[in-house]
Parts: sequence; structure tokens; C-alpha cells
Amino acid sequence: MRPGQDLVIGGFVGLGGTVYAAGRLEERLLRTLPRDFLRGAMDFRRELERRPEESVQVEGGIAVMEPVGEGGILAALWNMARRHGTGFKVYLRRIPIRQETIEICEALGLNPYGLRSGGCTLFAADNGNDILYQLEEAGIRGAVIGKVTEGRDCLLLNGEVRSFLNRPAPDEVEKLREKTEDVQSWSNFLR
Repeated sequence: MRPGQDLVIGGFVGLGGTVYAAGRLEERLLRTLPRDFLRGAMDFRRELERRPEESVQVEGGIAVMEPVGEGGILAALWNMARRHGTGFKVYLRRIPIRQETIEICEALGLNPYGLRSGGCTLFAADNGNDILYQLEEAGIRGAVIGKVTEGRDCLLLNGEVRSFLNRPAPDEVEKLREKTEDVQSWSNFLR
């Protein structure tokens, strides 16, 4: 990974936590969200098995791939930048996220960008559009979300708001764990 490369997301962020919340906290969520909406969120389970990195063959450009898992996209960005000694500039509004994830996170007071993901991969490549084309051919939603930068600043842009990413907190899904008593099903979910 080197400065100037594009940062690309393949898949939607936060789906693992969305599926868990919709299934385990359904009664609480039904206070503000319709049942059909929550059932739709549960249907994301099949997307958790996707592996966007298997759909991408990089030719001519150096590419780094980081599955987005525990800690969500914020942790994946942080880990990738620290491992390669670079920084980044990321536009949060470009990150693919399902409306169900946003609404469930609002109802539970969670940050969707720090929520466990699955079926989602972060890429750094010389030409992000090449990655997008390959993802599209495989039927996977993707987006160029930013650039790798020199130095170690991890800059997040959200409209006019600029902030720096510090070491991400534990996964937002841990807050969900505190709200559930079914530890056995939690353990099975994480496998």
C-alpha cells in the first residue's frame, strides 16, 4: 500500500451486526421499526458469506486487501494504514451501507461504521475503477471511498466535517451483546 492509491470497498459495511441485532433484539426494535423491515435485514445473512476479494484479480497495480470484520470499516482502515505506515483520506458518505443498518443503528445508539461486518472487503489499488469493474461483474456493490496518503494522518470527511480517526473502540456489536442474555447464541454468531 502506498500514497496515491485508491481505497475501495467491496460489499456493504455493518451487515454482521445488522443481522444479529435484527434477530436478537427484534422485540426492542419493533418499538420503532416495522416487522417486515427487520425481516428484510435478516435476509442479509446470505451476503455475509460473500468474499469480494475472490472476485478481484489485480494486474499491473499493487493491491492490498483487508476483510472488514470485527470493529467494522473503521478498524479495517486503521489496521491497514498502521500495518503499511501510511495515512488515508476517506469520505464517509461514499461508503456503501444499507438503510436497514442505518436505522437499526439509530434505534440502538450504535455507530454503523464501527459495527461488525461480513461479506465486505477493503482494497488499496493503483486504479480503483478496475476493482469496481470486477466487483460489478461479480454482482458486488463497490465504491471508491478515498485515497492512501503520506504520513500517518487518518482523515475522515463527512460533508463539511473533518475528523481524525483514533484507534477504534471495540466493535459496536459488543454493545449489543450487553443487551442480550443469550450468550450461547452470541458465541455461535461469532464463529
